[in-house]
Amino acid sequence: MMKRYGRRSFCGRGVHRASKKAKRRINIKEDLTGALTLSPENLLEEELENPMVQLRYTYAMDVIRAKLRLIHADLTAQSRRPVIRNLSSRIKTAESIGRKLVKKQHEISFETAVATLNDIAGIRVVCYFCDDIYRVAAAIREQKDLRVIKEKDYVKRPKKSGYQSVHLIVGVPVTYRDKTQEIRVEVQIRSFAMDYWAELDTQMCYKKNTAQILHVERETKSYSDLIAEVDNKMLELRRQIEDM
Repeated sequence: MMKRYGRRSFCGRGVHRASKKAKRRINIKEDLTGALTLSPENLLEEELENPMVQLRYTYAMDVIRAKLRLIHADLTAQSRRPVIRNLSSRIKTAESIGRKLVKKQHEISFETAVATLNDIAGIRVVCYFCDDIYRVAAAIREQKDLRVIKEKDYVKRPKKSGYQSVHLIVGVPVTYRDKTQEIRVEVQIRSFAMDYWAELDTQMCYKKNTAQILHVERETKSYSDLIAEVDNKMLELRRQIEDM
């Protein structure tokens, strides 16, 4: 029912990364003393790929995924129907983090990324119906060992592009030896229909020039409105069936 995406064994992941590093052209700069130093982008990548960093973020995502499986089982029992269609998770790449820091006019460094970005780790929850989004979000807020730091509702107030989803920034305490660090994870909760639109929007806008993107964005925004209408009609139909 629920699938895990983007999971590799530790061995496979290490080999993959080693291969990438071997092929990558390292950007090296020479300072005034003649010493060779890595560029900010490469330093960010090296620190992000540190096994302890990767494992902390993976642990935090695993905690939330386990909670979501419990939430799914609970809500499914209450509703007598499946609530969550699938879960997926990822850790942002150094390239993606670097672009976001530049966009925000921040220094490109691992420390700045950890301090200012809430979505280094992310989990996507796809529900069958739009009202389930709020049931899942409410259940996450009720977890005493998690802290909801921030919330954005793009379902009630969609982005200009037409994007819809509820975003929760969730703090997960990660303890190793005598130190506890709160790791932030962005949890995106959307309906099956919203996910369909978002995936196709990303695909159709990929590598288009400015003029093409403007045209595609106008079209996909209108389709977002249509999909939202279908989403609500399906919810209405489900409620009618439940009342029979």
